[in-house]
Amino acid sequence: MRIYQDKDKTRDIQCNYCYTMGHNKRFCATMKAHWEANPQVHVDYDHDTLTGIDKTMFPQSYQSHWGDNSAKIQFRAHWRYMKNRFAEKPKTTKSRAKAKCGFCGSTAHNRRNCNKMKNFVYILNETNRAYRSQFYDRFIEGMGIGAGALVQTKTWEGEEIGIMVDFPTDKIMFTNLKRSWSDFYTAAKGKILVNGETFAISIANDFMYDPDYYNSNHGVWTPMHSPYGRIVSVISPAPNRPSKEWFLGQEPCFQWVVKKRDQRALMSELSIHIKEFYPHDNLKAKLGAKCYDLFYT
Repeated sequence: MRIYQDKDKTRDIQCNYCYTMGHNKRFCATMKAHWEANPQVHVDYDHDTLTGIDKTMFPQSYQSHWGDNSAKIQFRAHWRYMKNRFAEKPKTTKSRAKAKCGFCGSTAHNRRNCNKMKNFVYILNETNRAYRSQFYDRFIEGMGIGAGALVQTKTWEGEEIGIMVDFPTDKIMFTNLKRSWSDFYTAAKGKILVNGETFAISIANDFMYDPDYYNSNHGVWTPMHSPYGRIVSVISPAPNRPSKEWFLGQEPCFQWVVKKRDQRALMSELSIHIKEFYPHDNLKAKLGAKCYDLFYT
């Protein structure tokens, strides 16, 4: 899933106040210094009395275009934020909210002891096994797709014979069927070598189980495409296809995902595919009647 694959990615942070890279306005030392240097505006804003605020607060590249008044405009734009952040507030006694489970919302336990979360991981794994089982029967065993398979391809230069040099067994998940912009989408791309050139091709996506695509000229192969070419047929099946037992034994990142999203958010994204592929008749018992009725009745 994209949400899992991107978990270690970092991005550059730029402060919205001083425009310096490396921090945000919550940790901006310049903002705090400006506030403390101008106690006369802590209650009411007065643009004309601001002191110590000039264009040197910005990086050099900004200073060539912006003047001192730009700095004061930044202060004015963030004055209410600074007042809420830095001004002294009267002391009040707040009652602490009762802790609740971040997954199901119960106040009787937390995520660590949440049976609904454990049940949901089971549901996701069983749904995924059922999807992978269908994929294996249809494409790996039934059609011979896999690393080493000889395939007829159609590229811009016409029909060519290629060899599949990479097949992503670990990326075959029911979340292949999510739209590509979703946080829960899992891309599954193989690689095909044709005339010395390698191009990537989608192995599984949301068209795989669409009957309208099966009725097209290329049938089940229609979704296996890329901008560079697509599969037309398998000439010779993969010589070393994995056993189904091994293929179904691979488990993805669901234990991690349920710690980052609650039950309602996950069901909003995945309920359709769970309903389609979950192989048992105990879905209502595993989800709980309230959650099941919310999404399926």
